[in-house]
Amino acid sequence: MKQVLAGALLCLLPALLLAQSLAEVAKEERARRRSNDAPVRAFTEQDIGSTPEEPAAPTSTDTDGRALVSPAPPIIASTKTAPLFSLEDRGGRRVSLSDFRGQAVLVDFWATWCAPCRSSMPQVEKLHQRYGARGLQVIGINIEGPSHDVLGYIEEGGYSFLFLFDEGNWRSDVLQSYGVQSIPRSFLIDPQGQILYSGHPDSLSEALVEAILP
Repeated sequence: MKQVLAGALLCLLPALLLAQSLAEVAKEERARRRSNDAPVRAFTEQDIGSTPEEPAAPTSTDTDGRALVSPAPPIIASTKTAPLFSLEDRGGRRVSLSDFRGQAVLVDFWATWCAPCRSSMPQVEKLHQRYGARGLQVIGINIEGPSHDVLGYIEEGGYSFLFLFDEGNWRSDVLQSYGVQSIPRSFLIDPQGQILYSGHPDSLSEALVEAILP
């Protein structure tokens, strides 16, 4: 009898081991599925900007600006007067923000080494084309200076809004006066000189632009 029982146990042992192994595999599969079901955030282009972690003084040949998460979300508020500035345009003519008092103004800070800036430039041109005739003054402030490469980039892109030039990249005086920490950065200024919007140009609501035009 003992020999019969021992033989039966030997026959059952492989089946028991197989069942245990299958149970462990099923447990691991359930754990994997739970981990795969965790939500994952997808960053959109509105989240992306170039920050001062870029080189302090990049050259116009640095075309691969790193795309980093922008540290500041869009702000919609009418509590701050836009800092005044006076810069030269492509022809060397000095232009001041005060020249446009009584008009709605869109100021966009950018640089050619900033990949997100290059991506958003068509949107700025679109706003100029759509609302320029209705009184919106679009000003692109380049923080590199009017080098041959920068002027060539504007010309090749066919951009037709007003461009003004500061220098120093992240040390640009006008950039610092507006508290800009990532680019591209746009400011919508109402006819009274108050900042209504600060953020990525792609996130600017056209309804807000419409609201301050004649």
